[in-house]
Amino acid sequence: MSRLIAIIASCLVLFSCTSKPVKKSENPGSLYVEGVNLMKAKKYDKAINKFSDVRDNFPFDPMALISTVKLGDAYFERKTYDLALMTYEDFFKAHPEDENIPYVLLRIGECYEKLSLSLDRDQAYTLKAIERYTYLMNRYPSSSYAANAEESIKRLNQKLADRELYIGEFYYRTNQYNAAITRLEYLLKKYPHTVGFDKALYFIAMSYKALGDPVKSNEYIEKLQKEYPHSKLNKSSNSRGVRQTLKSSKKEFPPIDQSSTKRREIDLRPQIIKASTKGETVRVTPDKQQAGQTDKDKSGLGFIDRTKPIDIVSDTMEGFDKEKMVVFKGSVVARQDDLYIFSDVVETFLNEESNEISKAYAKGSVKIVKQDRTATAQEAFFDNIKREIILKGDVVVFQGQDKITGNVITYYINEDKVVVEGDPEKRARAILTPKPKNQ
Repeated sequence: MSRLIAIIASCLVLFSCTSKPVKKSENPGSLYVEGVNLMKAKKYDKAINKFSDVRDNFPFDPMALISTVKLGDAYFERKTYDLALMTYEDFFKAHPEDENIPYVLLRIGECYEKLSLSLDRDQAYTLKAIERYTYLMNRYPSSSYAANAEESIKRLNQKLADRELYIGEFYYRTNQYNAAITRLEYLLKKYPHTVGFDKALYFIAMSYKALGDPVKSNEYIEKLQKEYPHSKLNKSSNSRGVRQTLKSSKKEFPPIDQSSTKRREIDLRPQIIKASTKGETVRVTPDKQQAGQTDKDKSGLGFIDRTKPIDIVSDTMEGFDKEKMVVFKGSVVARQDDLYIFSDVVETFLNEESNEISKAYAKGSVKIVKQDRTATAQEAFFDNIKREIILKGDVVVFQGQDKITGNVITYYINEDKVVVEGDPEKRARAILTPKPKNQ
């Protein structure tokens, strides 16, 4: 009965959004075929009109769904990636269980990738593309599109690594050696197995040398010689030869885009927090008491591994010394290894004595993705002291093929216990898929 009501309700929503009159003389199937033929002829504008007619005038017809996907394809082929992205995202939100979702997720990732800017510009779209590809791989690992997503992630991680190398080299060329070291060491830790490691090692070594630290400089030179014996930068690292090689390859760097300076990467590691200023990086750390965290702590809804740092990207960031709080606003993306948290706003609260994260509050279109686990909600509250995770507002949790819905879901990490609460209008629900006998 609840499923029937849900279907009827969704139909009413679709009906209320329909603005164009139904053209009784037209058949949705024939319109769709016309659109496909126009696509083949590369007449994308006309194809868009046909697919739009099916979607808008026949919302209850089975052809409406595939026509919407094709509409996104037509926008994509026309290279209007913003409109394609909007179409695919709307389809994903409206029909999350449709059989076309793996393909749609791949296309969403490709749209974000196409919209991704050059190395000297903001990389928010690159991160969003990685998130969609990751979700596709984890949610639909057997899909034929998962392999495409995996290759795309490798390519985009290389782009992010190239950006770090670009900025690090820029800092080195402009004699900002401490900044160069910070950026390039971050590259080494964050993007292993990417191209450009030899250059990163060299510039770190040369930066330490310029700062009068021969011990650290030699440490990185030895690492360069050991790990990259065939690198051009490896030949006589302490001689004029390499310095001359670098000098001859010296390039002019365009200024790093200042229009996106309010968006910054935040590496949450131990440090005293200060009020934010332009270009400043805020560093805190997970609770040290969790160094002995067990696998049990990571089960169920236990998304967060508190022993590892979290990288946060947002439109704006503001730190409050007195309140021991950092607020991230606007398209917030928090990443910890293969964990992604997306929301409109994230507020982090720090322990007074240790300056470690004690609580975090995410609100507005919250989505948490980790491997085969996905949770969506309006709000999420992480209490590292009580060891609780609370999701509120239209909560949906996927783990593999299992699904739990409710108004409030509370996960008690230490007890490995989940409490699901519904409301009078929408009761809590769980769909549990039996595992094969051999598992």
